[in-house]
Amino acid sequence: MKSFVSFLLTCFLSQGFSLSLSAQSSKKVDLQLKWYHQFQFAGYYAAKIKGFYKDEGLDVDLIEGNINKSPLLEVVNGHADFGVTGADILYDYIRGVPVVVTSVIYQHTPYVFMVLKQSGIRSPANLYKKRVMVSNDQGWLLLRALFFREGVQLDSVKLLKHSWNNKDLIAGKVDAISAYSTAEPYQFTKTGHDVFLISPRDYGLDFYGDLIFTTKDYARENPEVVEAFNRASAKGWEYALHHKEELIAYILALPGVKERGITQDNLEFEAKETEKLILSNLVEIGHINIGRFQNMLDVYKELKMVSPTASIEGLIFKKNDLDWERVSLIIIISAALGASLLLLIFIWNRRLVKTVDKKTKELQIEIESRKIAEKTARQSEERLKLAMKSANIGLWEWNVNTHEFTLSKEWCFLLGIDPSKLPMRKNIFDFIYPEDIPALRKAFNTSRVELKRLSMYELRLLKEGGGDINVLVSFRIIKVGGKKIKKLSGVVVNIDNIKKHEQVLRQLSEELMLKNRELKKFAYITSHNLRAPVVNIVSLMEMFDSRELQKENKLIFDNLDLSVNRLSNTLNDLIEIISSSANETPEFSTLDFNLVFEDTCNSIKVDLERVSPLIVKDFQVSNLTYSRVYLESVYLNLVVNAIKYRMEGRSLCINVSTFEDHDYVYLKITDNGIGIDLKKNKHRLFELYQRFEPQIEGKGMGLFLVKSQIESLSGKITVESEVGVGTAFTIAFLKKV
Repeated sequence: MKSFVSFLLTCFLSQGFSLSLSAQSSKKVDLQLKWYHQFQFAGYYAAKIKGFYKDEGLDVDLIEGNINKSPLLEVVNGHADFGVTGADILYDYIRGVPVVVTSVIYQHTPYVFMVLKQSGIRSPANLYKKRVMVSNDQGWLLLRALFFREGVQLDSVKLLKHSWNNKDLIAGKVDAISAYSTAEPYQFTKTGHDVFLISPRDYGLDFYGDLIFTTKDYARENPEVVEAFNRASAKGWEYALHHKEELIAYILALPGVKERGITQDNLEFEAKETEKLILSNLVEIGHINIGRFQNMLDVYKELKMVSPTASIEGLIFKKNDLDWERVSLIIIISAALGASLLLLIFIWNRRLVKTVDKKTKELQIEIESRKIAEKTARQSEERLKLAMKSANIGLWEWNVNTHEFTLSKEWCFLLGIDPSKLPMRKNIFDFIYPEDIPALRKAFNTSRVELKRLSMYELRLLKEGGGDINVLVSFRIIKVGGKKIKKLSGVVVNIDNIKKHEQVLRQLSEELMLKNRELKKFAYITSHNLRAPVVNIVSLMEMFDSRELQKENKLIFDNLDLSVNRLSNTLNDLIEIISSSANETPEFSTLDFNLVFEDTCNSIKVDLERVSPLIVKDFQVSNLTYSRVYLESVYLNLVVNAIKYRMEGRSLCINVSTFEDHDYVYLKITDNGIGIDLKKNKHRLFELYQRFEPQIEGKGMGLFLVKSQIESLSGKITVESEVGVGTAFTIAFLKKV
């Protein structure tokens, strides 16, 4: 009965307000749209053309948006009474812009990153070092939160101002663009380009989409107008979603729509996708969930974009308290309409019965869906438990105030703890090996100051019966009111077997290194000891006059002389290789790429003057901390190779450049010589005594030595080459050797 009386009072007030507005003539209201005319605003068109605004005593003008018109600025500066914008308005409110949200239309955000499917980009992480086109007032805060959640640093992505031209993505000027899921994807599909959408919703970021707002002053001075505008707009959206074809025909007739290339199939796609975002079958159109805005604020705080004390208080429009003198007047005016109202109640009651029946059926369907979802969740939970058990992962939680400690059952058995006694009252540090406690305390103190992503800490846990076990522990600090620590919770991973295997591998590695040094020493001693008698033999052979020998003996002598010279050359090569690797700790200094290159060129000045090459230098990175001997070896071997393997009839050109990324400094040396057939020779290019042009003099040792020296200091060398075009060698020097 009380609910019925409340309903009657609401009807009287609404009817009375409508009569009051009608009596005073219609209230002029301007609504600033967010973009150009399209189905995104179909509900407002419907409310206007079907007279829903007029029924509420409002005369509404819909102002088309464009690239240069911000709905927020238009409303705040008094050029419009209401505006349509996105969830970014929360950030503007926190910064002090005096606005209130009166109604939410899109329950889900339409903002996505859009890439061409052929690009292979499938996640935010794939956008590292990519060009991304965004707009500051079109969902950028949501997309920035997505980068943060997925660990992508903003400075690792090249951000470009949005041109609103789809051709920029097709032409490859950018790798990704921010877009509306209701419009741009279909525009690309129509032109024959398959796209892939990276949606924040897939990564746990579900912000609101389009919403209606006004200024605080306007809402405070015109609360009845705000409520009337909300009612009419919601009714317009309900009509639009049930009469899509009618609204599409209306939009196509609006000025400029067809001129922008918008067709009926574009609007049909937009209408279908828009309905998915509004969720009118599940949520009342215009419904505002304060918790959703609080979640958005928590994300901004996690991004450190707003103060930790920031609040959404005052953001959501609230109805003013009733003015009882005015209520009395409205009730008196409305009493004359009692009979009509009773008839409306009867009609409304019949409609309500039908609605209840419909909602009941929908609820039954939802209940069945939830049962299926719960069953799926239980199965997923069982799989998760099995996976955690197989991976030796345990869960733990420690209440800082009560010292109650809880550990998963499998880990209780591993540490010798009786699971039936959990939670047990014990300080967490009583479980930790004493020598590992300082590191864990330091980690706790770090997290008190700044909440970060979960990090893993390697330490040892004490068993109840004695002994210890190696584990990886992660934790997160849970606070009360954002200040006082309440508890710690996290996971623990058993790595005891891994650590034991590491120890065995370390011992094997040390033994191998020792044997390797002994083998080098043996090879060095052997080569030097053999060299002296071989040199003597060579000298004796040179002193011997073979002309006095008979023909058969002379042939034997010549073969012997050839074999001795080959043995001598092999020993010399072996000594050179051993000498190049004998210094296991080369001396490091800060080197100037250009100066070392000039010094190297001076050492082969005669060869360079003979061919007069064009040398182009582009040292974007000037200096490197490295071994001068090794860098000179790289320059010398690659420049000499460029000279030896130049193309006849073509002037030699050598390009030398440097650049860098986070981990490496790169040196690239390119020539326009005869090139290398990599299909045949790439697998043996850096092997000892490999020569691919027999008519050109050489030993086949240069590239072998360069690769050995570079890789001995954790560097890398790669090659690109095409026969008849030239060769490019790229050397990656590790920044922190």
